[in-house]
Amino acid sequence: MKLNNLAIIVRRWFQKTYGNTYHSVIVYANSEVIGREHFRYGYGDAWKQTAMEILQNANLWPRTNQRLKSGIGKDFYDFLGYLKENKDNIIIEVVNVNRKKDL
Repeated sequence: MKLNNLAIIVRRWFQKTYGNTYHSVIVYANSEVIGREHFRYGYGDAWKQTAMEILQNANLWPRTNQRLKSGIGKDFYDFLGYLKENKDNIIIEVVNVNRKKDL
C-alpha cells in the first residue's frame, strides 16, 4: 500500500480532575484531509490506533480483523511497522495541550 504525503496531527489533553487522557487526530494522506477524530479517550500512543482507523474508514488501510498469537490486531501491528519503516516520509506532530477546548 502506497500512501504519499502522510501527515498525522495529534493533540493530547490530560484531565487532571479524573486522571484521564484524551486526544484528537487529523490525518492527511495524499495531500488531502482524510478524516478526523475530535475527542477520544486514550493515553500514550493510543492516537496511533485512532489514526489507523481513520485510514481504514477512508479505505486507505486494509481491514482484516485478524489477530496475531500475541493478541494484537494484525492491522494495527502492520500499521505500526509501516510508521516505523517510513518514519522519514511521514509527518507526525503530537502536542500536549492544557485545555480540553484546544483539542
